[in-house]
Amino acid sequence: MDFLIRWPDGVAGALEVTLVVEHASIEWQALAAAEGWRWPATSSWDFRASEVSFRYKSTRRLVLRAVELCDRWSVDDPRDLPQDALIAEPGLRRFSRWDLGSLTRSPFSPGVTVYARTTAEFIEAAPSSFSRVVETWHDQPHMASHIAKLVETPDVAERHLFLVAMDDVLPVRFFTDDFDPPATRPLGFDAVDVLWVWSNYWHRFLRYRHQEWKWIDFPPPQDAGGS
Repeated sequence: MDFLIRWPDGVAGALEVTLVVEHASIEWQALAAAEGWRWPATSSWDFRASEVSFRYKSTRRLVLRAVELCDRWSVDDPRDLPQDALIAEPGLRRFSRWDLGSLTRSPFSPGVTVYARTTAEFIEAAPSSFSRVVETWHDQPHMASHIAKLVETPDVAERHLFLVAMDDVLPVRFFTDDFDPPATRPLGFDAVDVLWVWSNYWHRFLRYRHQEWKWIDFPPPQDAGGS
């Protein structure tokens, strides 16, 4: 298990945390998550991949080289680099062909923020219940091992599974947290006592406990200077 929770009354619980991603994206998103979804740069940029899956290390090198040259030539898009630079760096032409992704400046802190490919869909074609969406995640290859770890944890009163949903597995209607909690239970997670879900653009957690879904606000920040 990832964490052992112990409440003030001495009751113990087990907590397992896992990402939920498009299957083809698992490898590169795990590498990106290990770097905090940011690549080091002296200026601020956003990179959004054009494909669900891509070669992480070579793409990272190419994007950072593009950032370096854009800063040198004072342009905001690698497609605006002078021809001399593109001739010397033929890999950068992939930005012009849109087969690598988009790279644009951002107003935030230095570094390149990495995003998954965006998708378009008809809202009516997506599941209308968030519980049905969660059920599809149960069949991801890595999910069984996380649930098994919780089941095998001894001497705990509650087993918590925390699912961090990446953008590419969420239908558009659930991309932000402005939807009502679902009314049905998610099938397949009977071995879990408490199910938590959170995603990048949500400002609170969604919890399933005691046969009920409920939105849970983030806890207030700790006052480092408090008594």
